[in-house]
Amino acid sequence: MARVMAKRVFQMLVAHAPGRVKRLVPGRVKHWMKSRYARRNVLIDIVGSCNLECPSCPSGAAERNPGGMMSLETFERIIDRVASEYPGTTVDLFNWTEPLLHPQIAQFVQITRAHRLRSSISTNLNILRDPDALAAAQPESITVSLSGFTQPVYVIGHKGGDVERVKGNMVRLSHSLLKAGSRTRVEVYFHKYRHNLHEVSLMREYASSLGFLFKAGWAYYMPIERVKSYVEGTLPGHEREFVESRFALNIKRAVEATEPFRHEPCALISSSLALDCRGTVQLCCAVYNSKKFSIGSLLDTPTETIEKKILTHPYCDGCMRNGLHIYALWHEHEIRSEYERIAREGSGTQSG
Repeated sequence: MARVMAKRVFQMLVAHAPGRVKRLVPGRVKHWMKSRYARRNVLIDIVGSCNLECPSCPSGAAERNPGGMMSLETFERIIDRVASEYPGTTVDLFNWTEPLLHPQIAQFVQITRAHRLRSSISTNLNILRDPDALAAAQPESITVSLSGFTQPVYVIGHKGGDVERVKGNMVRLSHSLLKAGSRTRVEVYFHKYRHNLHEVSLMREYASSLGFLFKAGWAYYMPIERVKSYVEGTLPGHEREFVESRFALNIKRAVEATEPFRHEPCALISSSLALDCRGTVQLCCAVYNSKKFSIGSLLDTPTETIEKKILTHPYCDGCMRNGLHIYALWHEHEIRSEYERIAREGSGTQSG
């Protein structure tokens, strides 16, 4: 928590310190402070849509953000700025959308590497146009997100997807990585619901046979504004039905469990920066509605203005009062053991 506080103080200084004070700080000191306390993770949706309609993800909802694709020119200008303002950061080429929909995905990775920044990709892998080019570009990591081994189970959580196509693409990706001698870390992430626990071991064995890492974790509802709607009883009926029938992690109990930690500072706004496919900064990576949470263009807005708008956004007070900043990052918080217990009870199992 001390590091989160230090980052918050650094960002408040960036946002509020007078220019004459900033100019007194030596360049080497500024660089050291940026490398230590600036945002460590930049998430960029290089496309504005997804190829699936997963019921637990806002990209599958009826009301979606505008679509589109980021140009390489815009991306390179953004990465120039990111490398300068947030040295050493990891660039996630995704947040809410499917990055492999972009036909130039390999070039996005290459641009990131050329700026000596790490890149990561998270994909449902229902699409894989050119695995050789992607492997040659060598992203730092690729996460394959899925929720089943057989089609009837998989399609519940990944609506519109085809798990056999995913498994075939996993084979293609594995072969391309081996051929390229790539050091890209590939992890298959299995989202655990009540209905799919019996298929975890099947996918673990399949992933291991291809040389991929494997991890299974309890699925949880997002984004924050939809969690808030659920807790307040305003979520549409069909979405509420899915939440209550499929999630092992009881969302109301999970939010209630954050009560002892609600005083803690928000790590979301101090550790990451989220951009949509137009290069517009969003309040944080855990909110979705771009009409409500857009801060301003990264390329046209001074850093201090961006930081000030994020740190003073009116939505944050209500979010933190309800502990949603803890809920959103529960995997990285001490509350994790309690969430694991709630999910095991919800699933009827004694172990994760």
